Amino acid sequence: MTPQTIEELLQDPVFRLKFLELLDRDPAFREEVRRKLLTDELLALPERVERLRLEIHKEFERVWKAIQENNRQIAALTERMERVEAQIATLAQQVQENSRQIAALTERMERVEAQIAALTEEVRDLRRTVGRMEERWGLAHENMAEDLMPRFLASAGRQVRRSAMVQFDGEADLVLEVEEADGRRVTWVVEVKGWVWGPRPFEQVLERIRDAVFRSWLQREGFPEPVIPVVFGLAIYAGAEAMAQKLGVGLYEARRGEVVAPPLPEP
Repeated sequence: MTPQTIEELLQDPVFRLKFLELLDRDPAFREEVRRKLLTDELLALPERVERLRLEIHKEFERVWKAIQENNRQIAALTERMERVEAQIATLAQQVQENSRQIAALTERMERVEAQIAALTEEVRDLRRTVGRMEERWGLAHENMAEDLMPRFLASAGRQVRRSAMVQFDGEADLVLEVEEADGRRVTWVVEVKGWVWGPRPFEQVLERIRDAVFRSWLQREGFPEPVIPVVFGLAIYAGAEAMAQKLGVGLYEARRGEVVAPPLPEP
């Protein structure tokens, strides 16, 4: 039999059948043929595919865990957002309530201010009325003081050089220019009252001599410094003498004359 080439054998159906049967029966031969037919890269492909499958599986697990963690964070953030929204709603409600209360308080304050303004005007009217009454009924007291004070002062060696009655805030004050026994001249401001009790008459004369408008009037009228505070009363009640001494104010009574000597500066 004439030898055949490989190509001729592969064209022979009997040879091809026997070759396939041999592949089925002989695993070693089959592996050898496979190695001859496949390249190293193709042979290594299943292993590479397996490694790739494992890597894909690991990456999928990592991504899945990341997705689960993201879901957990999203859930936590959603819960926090809901709490913040609830707090904002509560604060908005509180602000509305505060605004309502402020509006109500503002309205009440406006009413109170209006009432205060009305009362202030009533007090002013009352003061004007009282001032007119004191001026009307108290003028006799000032006239009596203007008549008696020079006598009381003369008994102590003092001389009244001139006198004036001046009205401020509806009240009349007796102002005397007095020459002391040593020749000095001073000004006595006399607060005249019908009845003297409590600290108010003494506080009034001290307020008067501290009043800038009143001191300006004294200066314009030529009354000399220093200015001496004195209270004159038709009747003096218990405690008035101690109060005069405490506040440093002279005290005279229509019946007795000098009760507390006025505080005179050193010469």
